[in-house]
Amino acid sequence: MSIRRALVLGSGGATGVAWELGVLTGLSRAGLPLDADLVVGTSAGALVAAWLTTSGVVPELDDARRERAGRIGPTHVARLVAAQLHPSRRHAVAWLGARAGNSWTQAAEAGWVERVGEGLSGLPWPESLVIVATDATSGRPAFFSAGQPADLAAAVAASCALPGVFPAVRIDGRLHFDGGLRSPANLDVAADTDVLIAVAPLSAAVRANRRPVRQAAHLAKSGVRVVLIEPDLAGRAALGPDLLAPARAERAFAAGLEAGARHAAEALAAWSGEPLPATREATDIASRLDAHRGYSQP
Repeated sequence: MSIRRALVLGSGGATGVAWELGVLTGLSRAGLPLDADLVVGTSAGALVAAWLTTSGVVPELDDARRERAGRIGPTHVARLVAAQLHPSRRHAVAWLGARAGNSWTQAAEAGWVERVGEGLSGLPWPESLVIVATDATSGRPAFFSAGQPADLAAAVAASCALPGVFPAVRIDGRLHFDGGLRSPANLDVAADTDVLIAVAPLSAAVRANRRPVRQAAHLAKSGVRVVLIEPDLAGRAALGPDLLAPARAERAFAAGLEAGARHAAEALAAWSGEPLPATREATDIASRLDAHRGYSQP
């Protein structure tokens, strides 16, 4: 019996892109075929997912990819933290959307789409790809796929458009921005699969149900076999506090490469439907879930 495989790539800025490319390279070098039936990309992960699904191979970390994003300033961080802490997440995102709408210009959007979506505009939408963004007006998630396509470059740019930092992107007459506002990785979008490998550079969120480890635990309970790859302490140090600092890309890539190699045996067993040692997978997710309890970072 065939198994339905999903690959989920989460948000994480410029250093997150490099770390995810490192993880995928490590998994690929270990012999894992990245032949997922469903590939879900959010923010940085949307860019990596688009590169992967349009080329069929793990992209190299080159100079152009290091320079995808600039730096984030403290004013922008304050706005995002305020939105995360607001009692109504949807209303908070709509507030960010109103600010984005006030500052939006067609020229700024065009420049951003060209910058982040270089080489993607006009390409056919990959059948396996789903990109998660956020509707800037309603605050609700938007899912772009082969069944609800947009221009690939525009969808990726929308998912990467951190409010207050990068321009929102107009798709079907509505402004959209960062898909990470819903969840750092959106594992639940791949709930209807048998096996899920999730690569999540960011693990923290104010609300517990948005955290990758909590979503992984929920999916595991429902019968999905989940391999969650997050940075360890050394990996988080390599990513650094400024996720939009391309100068740290090489260090982040190396940390991702190590993480991919470390999780390769588990991922290979899951991908092929082979059993792991008894309770290993469930115990691993449960232990990480305990470690995340009480997390209060945005």
